[in-house]
Amino acid sequence: RISFSRSFFPWMMKCWMLALSTGLAASLPVQISNVEPRRDMQGKLMDVHDGNIVQFQPGGLYYWYGMGYQNCTLERGWLPPRDCPGVYKPFGSCGFREDHRVNIYSSPDLVSWTFEGDALPMPARPQGIFFRPKVVYNKQSKEYVLWVNYLPRRLTVLLAYRVTSYVVARSKTPVGPFETITESANVSVRGGGDFALFVDHDGSAYLAYNAWCNDHRIMVERLSEDYYGSLGPDWNTGPISPSMYEAPAMFARDGAYFLVFGPTCCFCARGSRGNVWKAAHPMGPWTDTGRDLMPENLSAQNNFIAEIATSTGRGYMWTADRWTSSPDGLKSHD
Repeated sequence: RISFSRSFFPWMMKCWMLALSTGLAASLPVQISNVEPRRDMQGKLMDVHDGNIVQFQPGGLYYWYGMGYQNCTLERGWLPPRDCPGVYKPFGSCGFREDHRVNIYSSPDLVSWTFEGDALPMPARPQGIFFRPKVVYNKQSKEYVLWVNYLPRRLTVLLAYRVTSYVVARSKTPVGPFETITESANVSVRGGGDFALFVDHDGSAYLAYNAWCNDHRIMVERLSEDYYGSLGPDWNTGPISPSMYEAPAMFARDGAYFLVFGPTCCFCARGSRGNVWKAAHPMGPWTDTGRDLMPENLSAQNNFIAEIATSTGRGYMWTADRWTSSPDGLKSHD
């Protein structure tokens, strides 16, 4: 399950009301629950994780891109990370299968979701494990650009992490089909881990990410005009966070830029944190605000900040993945 909260420094409730601007004559109130399993318009539990929610056009549909982990049973091991035993095994354990889908759902109100399909079907992508997809729109090229973590096949998942990269794909529509552009996006630090894509008001785009080869320190890097790769090490901030941090989210508000991330947490039941850093420019310098978005009573991992239209103007909705929260023991329904 995904947890939502409306404000920048949120409080969590079982559900909350939001007056959502839908492009109709009047705003319609909607209720979003953080405890009920999320279902699509056909009543099916939604298999959509660690992705992003985007409204590309004012008053248009919201699109939710996320990983479909398929119907595998949650596992727990003896070695840390205990909720992530698949890292020590060959490909195929729950959460580390090669048949993951990049699922797309659409909604006019963030409540009624329609399944649109798989953004990157297996025949259209290299063989391996995929996770944490993100999609942004490039106004200059008029393309929807998808980035997704990619683990190429190796003897074990842990060995694959050392050579992990980002697959980049493009489409002329938000629901695809997406065409793979590269199996290994150009970035400055090898072994790319969790990431976020951010497009600024002037159309410039940035990648916030950590890497296995920098001991999981968060950094920000400027992307090329086509959003297919980075501009190289001269456009990298260098490490922002201490070591062993991941799951960054990046957004701008009232002329300032924010990064939210937390300690490493591989599918962890205990959850992580949502530490907030702030800067006057995407390339920094970044400073720790000392704030934590993660409520004390919530076990979840920071995921994404969605910009939403409300009756009072632009709003910001924080989301987090509640790993091991499945009502039926299937990872697809976390």
